[in-house]
Amino acid sequence: MTFDVRLWIVTLLLIVMGGLLAQEPPNVIQAYRDEPYGNAIWRKKGIMDGNLIRTMYFNQAEVGKWPDQPSGEWPKGTGHSYLDGVCLLVGAKVRVFVNGDSTFITPMEAAYREYVDKDPVTGEDWGWEPVPGYLNPNGNSPAISNDSRSWPELWPDAVFVALDQPPENWINQKEVNGEPGVDDDRDGDIDNFTYWHGFFGRGVKNADIETYFVMDDSRDKEWARPPYNYFPIDADHERGGLGLRVEVRGFQWSHVLAEDNIFWLYDIVNISDTTYNETVFGFLTDVGIGGTNDSGDDNASFDLTLDIAYAWDNDGVGSSSFGPWSPTGYLGYAYLESPGNPFNGIDDDEDGVIDERRDDGIDNDGDWNPYTDLNDNGVWDPNEPLNDDLGKDGVGPFDRQYNGPDEGEGDGLPTPGEPDFDRTDVEESDQIGLTSMSIYRLIEGGGGDGWPKHDEGLWAKMSYHHFDTTLQNNNLHMLFGSGPFELRQNYRERFSMALLMGNDLDDLVSNKITVQQIYNADYNFSKPPFKPLVKAVPGDGKVYLYWDDIAEESRDPFLPDSLGNPRKDFEGYLIYRSTEPQFNDIKIITDSKGTPVYWKPIAQFDLVDGIKGPDPVGINGARFWRGDDTGLRHSYVDDDVVNGITYYYAVVSYDQGDPDFGEQGLQPTECSKIITEDLAGNIKNVDINCAVVTPNAPAAGYVPPEINGNLEDVTEGIGTGAISVVVVDPSLIQDNATYRVVFQSVGDYPEYQTSTYGIYKVEPDTLLPLVEEVDATSFGEEYPSPIADGFVVSVNIDTTIDVIPSETGWLIGNSNMDIQVVKHQQFPSLLVPWPADYKITFYDHIVDTSFNFGIPVQFQVWNLTEDRRAEFELFDNDFSGDLSAGDVVTIIEFIGPQFKFTYDFVYNNPVQGDPQEPQPGDVYVIRTSRPFYQDDYFEFTTQSAKTNLAKAQDELSDIKVVPNPYIAGAVWEPRLVFGAGRGQRRIDFIHLPQDCTIRIFTLSGKLVKTIEHHSVILNGAESWNLVSDDGMDIAYGVYVFHVEAPGVGTHIGKFAVIK
Repeated sequence: MTFDVRLWIVTLLLIVMGGLLAQEPPNVIQAYRDEPYGNAIWRKKGIMDGNLIRTMYFNQAEVGKWPDQPSGEWPKGTGHSYLDGVCLLVGAKVRVFVNGDSTFITPMEAAYREYVDKDPVTGEDWGWEPVPGYLNPNGNSPAISNDSRSWPELWPDAVFVALDQPPENWINQKEVNGEPGVDDDRDGDIDNFTYWHGFFGRGVKNADIETYFVMDDSRDKEWARPPYNYFPIDADHERGGLGLRVEVRGFQWSHVLAEDNIFWLYDIVNISDTTYNETVFGFLTDVGIGGTNDSGDDNASFDLTLDIAYAWDNDGVGSSSFGPWSPTGYLGYAYLESPGNPFNGIDDDEDGVIDERRDDGIDNDGDWNPYTDLNDNGVWDPNEPLNDDLGKDGVGPFDRQYNGPDEGEGDGLPTPGEPDFDRTDVEESDQIGLTSMSIYRLIEGGGGDGWPKHDEGLWAKMSYHHFDTTLQNNNLHMLFGSGPFELRQNYRERFSMALLMGNDLDDLVSNKITVQQIYNADYNFSKPPFKPLVKAVPGDGKVYLYWDDIAEESRDPFLPDSLGNPRKDFEGYLIYRSTEPQFNDIKIITDSKGTPVYWKPIAQFDLVDGIKGPDPVGINGARFWRGDDTGLRHSYVDDDVVNGITYYYAVVSYDQGDPDFGEQGLQPTECSKIITEDLAGNIKNVDINCAVVTPNAPAAGYVPPEINGNLEDVTEGIGTGAISVVVVDPSLIQDNATYRVVFQSVGDYPEYQTSTYGIYKVEPDTLLPLVEEVDATSFGEEYPSPIADGFVVSVNIDTTIDVIPSETGWLIGNSNMDIQVVKHQQFPSLLVPWPADYKITFYDHIVDTSFNFGIPVQFQVWNLTEDRRAEFELFDNDFSGDLSAGDVVTIIEFIGPQFKFTYDFVYNNPVQGDPQEPQPGDVYVIRTSRPFYQDDYFEFTTQSAKTNLAKAQDELSDIKVVPNPYIAGAVWEPRLVFGAGRGQRRIDFIHLPQDCTIRIFTLSGKLVKTIEHHSVILNGAESWNLVSDDGMDIAYGVYVFHVEAPGVGTHIGKFAVIK
């Protein structure tokens, strides 16, 4: 049963106590007031690129910045820009006294690239500025979830005061409550680091990318000057503005349903001494549909039902560094959540709940789910599903960062910080939505009242339900807002927006409806599996990829199992390869409208579980391919590559989806793949499941690593299978190292089965485990092991015990008797195939007697595998008293005291010709297949990659320049998405020695460039950007290059550069 009674009681109590719980506690407000003031010195620029939208943003709530790029680029990597800038506006009507007379002022807080209020003396901007402590002061961006280098060493004290949690719980320690900490970057080290301050809890990264920063308006001294002298906190005349503190979060999901959207969430806290009876929130948006050079023909409109303002290009043609492009799409800014009015007795958002609030301590919409009391004892017991009852840190036993129960966990009562309650429940607010929309023509020089510096003009348009969209086909500003509403002293209000893109208006509306549903579900849509940690190694005409298996342990809280716990729904891996970091060139699987929906992988590996083929859910006719029940792998060698070209790889984990979920089902979800580049095309960040690789020939004299040993026969044991060892990362192969592949089995001998194997390094006194317990489902050439010291192992196993006809026969002798060896057939209840080889040796005298009847015979049966005599029974069909045609020799073995029949040696005359009986000394061998038994092992050694001096000297003549001639460009040069010019130029010197000096001369002998080449032995290439030592682009013509390698030799060659 689900525990409800206590929840009902506490809800009644909280309704009574609501007035006591409705505001931020005094200690929290004081903690906010005690923080350092916001300051421009803490400004940082970041990039949101977690899905198809890529845009810069700033930690004073500015999104995009004309003319810089990327600003609202969509789809990512195309250079198609839709946005010139956005700023957050918050204004209030404030009563002040001037010379004793009452009047009103309307401060409007903003931060923007231009035309903001400024100090007339110092030129300092008056508006939002970032509060220190919420980012790494030495970092390059605001704090963002996928880059721990951007986080502070520890979050500010105000965070822990507000969450009512001790700071020490937010440090990932090597061991907490006996459990190891989280190795987030999976480098083998669990170092102390700060957990991400996620919206949903400590260390919770629900979104693919989440950014977080805090800002305030303390620097705005416009209204603190005479004659108004307004100070929001009377005891603090250093603080200007309205006394507002804003916590900002941006979210991106790569899921196909949310890939055209950025969620922006603003928590605005009034820490002033004043309740503002009339307040407005809104945005000033400089739309730029079609690019920075195509902003003069934009249109805009709105839809009050959908709470969205949107814009489009008049002629549908945009402009970029590649030239004109079409068709342009639509940009929209949609309200997902607006400030509520919980006191007017009206269901403003038409959700069936009147005057709901998220700060009243009540689960207004009843969607908080307590623990499941499986045994009906009235208390939570371990192993019972906690559901939403996770405690104030918002994490439970199935989260990697869980370090034990905390306050509120499993108590049957909603606690702030738990999912679906108060601040984490977006629907607990009675929203008023879009209430104003105006369009301005953007006037250079700050003219008109459509700029952030015009407080009064903006207030007039935003505060009185003003709608004016008459101006079209122009360079536009969209001003839209929500209000007026009351912003009480010490209260928090939330304002959430979606930056949306769409191919057309219908697509934009569809995206808005979808993301609204996602938002209303508290962002709880299917969570992708963990990202695998990928390593990539360039080779000669190939790229080696390998990854870990952490994704296979993922659980999705959105899809509970039969007990209500998060379900393990991992299904497989997709391997993507692209020639651009956004993977746009492989997004070629389209829906029924021709819109690209899915990326085409070069390989896919999935569980053998019957979940395969096209997903039945789909989206607009496109269906996700779930795999072919291939089985999982953790390595891949891509040999379809060209040396010198840079490739971008991603190993993406995906889940099963759920066709039976809800009314429409749930399609599989992939984890994200993010490679970030700057405007010049330089790679700035590569996600842990991605890699950037350039294959090349190795250094001159390269000798590849070697695997030495017999891999066809076990070194010790009885199994008859074989193994193969494939080098995946040559740089990790150790020199003169010895390894064992050791097998384990289940069941008693002789009726056993191989169960697992492990890979061990042989140390002087021990076996060092590298890979353990690879199970029987992963046997076979197509199932390589996880990587161990640079290699993987595949096991070819004989799963049954049987005669091998091709290897059974006369070892010595030329008898032509027709002999068949088969499993015993006459008494099947006594049959036990024995895991052994046998030999039958013939003599000219009696050497043995049969087991039951004591018939003396002139042959002996020997168990070769166990090196002992074997019993046998002679079925003397002609009663000759000796082995003759038509007889059968049955080999007997014992299990305890019980004898068992194993194999029949059927002895017949030849089909043709006269019989030639076995002669004394002849030997007949019976070979059998058999699984690996307990502690069977293979042993082999490795030799590391090396360079050979003589070989390097011989290969000096292989040194070349490619391309040669260089004619205007090379296939491997990256395209320049933003900006002017041709971008990077590049030639490569290949087959170089590991250490050498390259000197480039004109034909007249003038030295142009000196390049020092020092590389690992796997890379024999050196690139040159055709810029001289003087910093000048070289002229067209013929050049001479000289390569000098100490101890190896020299080489001289030529190349040409043609215009």
